[in-house]
Amino acid sequence: DIVLEEPLTIKAGESVVLDLCGHTVSAVDSANGSYGLITNQGNLNVVGPGKLQLTATVNRNWNAYSSVISNTVGGNLVVEGGVVIEHLGGTDMAYGIDNLTNGKGTYAVTTIKNSTVKSNYRAVRQFLNGVEATNELYVKNGAVIEGANKSIWMQDPSANANTGMLVVEEGAQLKGDVYL
Repeated sequence: DIVLEEPLTIKAGESVVLDLCGHTVSAVDSANGSYGLITNQGNLNVVGPGKLQLTATVNRNWNAYSSVISNTVGGNLVVEGGVVIEHLGGTDMAYGIDNLTNGKGTYAVTTIKNSTVKSNYRAVRQFLNGVEATNELYVKNGAVIEGANKSIWMQDPSANANTGMLVVEEGAQLKGDVYL
């Protein structure tokens, strides 16, 4: 097990496999602004079993967020094989995974299979803030998405909002409503 002192960033063009090997990677978020434990702008494949866990100590307002994984512009994220992603809270804007598109022609794609994403607020957010952007979330067989407030939030934040794609396969579980 390891406690991270600093966030990790996977840059555009990089490909990373994070094999948790049955261990827990955790951190404490005490930031006042937005915070992502892992920010992905490239290709990130998180495989398990194992756990990614974040605890926020500062309550956020609507202008900031806290997430275990921020899959941002250009990010392709795959979570599979018994991974548990858990945001333990301290904030109303707490996400296990934040799938973010900003700007014209951008994309962010997240696929979750045979893994669990939990949060005391909303487990997954699709932040649809771009023109002609692609924001896709695939919840595949064996995935469990559990948010105390909502399981998935497709947020359409402004006049520049793009459409999002949410595909939930048979055998996947959404524990909590989807909020559009």
